[in-house]
Amino acid sequence: MVAFGNQQTFTLASQFGRLNYKFMDRYLFTATVRRDGSSKFYEGNQYGVFPSGSIAWRAKEEAFLKDVKFITDLKFRASYGEVGNQAGIRPFQYLARYSSGGPATSPINVGYPFGGAYQSGLAYVNLDNQSLTWETSRQTDIGLDAAFLDGDLSLTLDYYRKDSKDFLLQIPTASQSGVTNSAQNAGSIRNQGIELGLNYKHTVNDFTYGLGLNLTTVKNKLLSITKNTNFIGNLVNLTTPANGWLQFSRTGIGQAVGEFYGYESLGIFQTQAEIDALNAGAPSGNYQGNSAQRTQPGDRKFRDVNGDGQITADDRTSLGSPIPKFYGGFNLDLAYKGFDFNAFFYGSYGNKIFNYQARNLESFQAPGFVGIQNVSEEYYRNHWSPTNPSNRYARINYNDDVSANNVASSIYVEDGSYLRLRNVTLGYTLPVAVSQKMTLNRVRLYFAAQNLFTITKYSGLDPEIGQPTGTDPNNNNASSNNATASGVDVGTYPSSRFFTFGLNVTF
Repeated sequence: MVAFGNQQTFTLASQFGRLNYKFMDRYLFTATVRRDGSSKFYEGNQYGVFPSGSIAWRAKEEAFLKDVKFITDLKFRASYGEVGNQAGIRPFQYLARYSSGGPATSPINVGYPFGGAYQSGLAYVNLDNQSLTWETSRQTDIGLDAAFLDGDLSLTLDYYRKDSKDFLLQIPTASQSGVTNSAQNAGSIRNQGIELGLNYKHTVNDFTYGLGLNLTTVKNKLLSITKNTNFIGNLVNLTTPANGWLQFSRTGIGQAVGEFYGYESLGIFQTQAEIDALNAGAPSGNYQGNSAQRTQPGDRKFRDVNGDGQITADDRTSLGSPIPKFYGGFNLDLAYKGFDFNAFFYGSYGNKIFNYQARNLESFQAPGFVGIQNVSEEYYRNHWSPTNPSNRYARINYNDDVSANNVASSIYVEDGSYLRLRNVTLGYTLPVAVSQKMTLNRVRLYFAAQNLFTITKYSGLDPEIGQPTGTDPNNNNASSNNATASGVDVGTYPSSRFFTFGLNVTF
């Protein structure tokens, strides 16, 4: 066992102030300004100023609405704010740095064997960038709050737009620079959408019922990117953009961040005659692969996107976005005398999931093309063979680099929409007379359950996968969160189902 670790030190300094003003209880105004400084930036760029402000108009207090019984409350509001971010880079990225790469036994050492002994060396590991500055998010909100029917019905509606500019990112550099990437203020992203909250609650005699709905839509796109770069791929620390096995997302200007990217699967080659016919029409004589022998019955067939008669890296295309068209939930509340019931559903719609775990479990070749790994029972029992002509699972091959059956493709991109019963509770409160006989103020018994069921078409363990903590799907402990790896299922442990029986007693 080898113990290792690291320590990073940086400093933050902030000043802020706020002003609130209210006139006639109808017109509201708030202004805030803050100044943040970070030692991660070079002199002259260490401080950023981020203002924000909001206004609101309580229209219900106006004379022309004050006596309108149907409208209980009505307020219009608007806000604008800026927030700085410096978390996307490590300290001292503005300095050129060198490293010895570790001792002689380290696989990343940069020393030399002179005179039969190891001599330490130095390698350039970081390009200096003294122009690095704060990443800034600017958000605008316009909305209203309303209540009707003596408060039984309430509505909240917002339109938001958030522009993030100068976002901090590790951008690949030219190979002759001696380093793989460098920290840069890379471009700008926009998120915009609508947030809706609707609630209704009413009581009839001893029966009370309530319904609630909340929905959020989001449209996301890359507005601009640093010069000399046309797109952002994933796994920039591990692979080149052309690697079809590891690159599964690509973000270009005008596209959603983290859009899945790869080949479009057309099924499985069933016969050699099918392969020969395509090879005959290919300019190189090979429709798919570098030689006719590489493609065999049982291999995947991909679409010729650019129409040049053969499959190359240029045939990769967008395979969908991990960002849902909308997400949200709804709840139901019921109460009758001593009984109470609550159910809350949550879900998303329109997002895709890249089932990276399925891709790994359909390949005997371990990550990094080193060694052999296990496969899923589903794949082992249903893979293509002359006696089992599957159109879903390719043939068994111990060398994926030859068959290309497990490159990033549409076969692993699935509909990630789902609806989940997240919480449900049923309770009963004893009558006051009964509680008082026990010298207690209140006694309530309840049963609660979480994650009872999920409605989804996704074949993985759980459509609510969150986000890998790093850029490498094979290593969930990689460096940092990365938006280009959103929606990638690396075998995340599914949400557990919980059942709880309880007793609440008030003395």
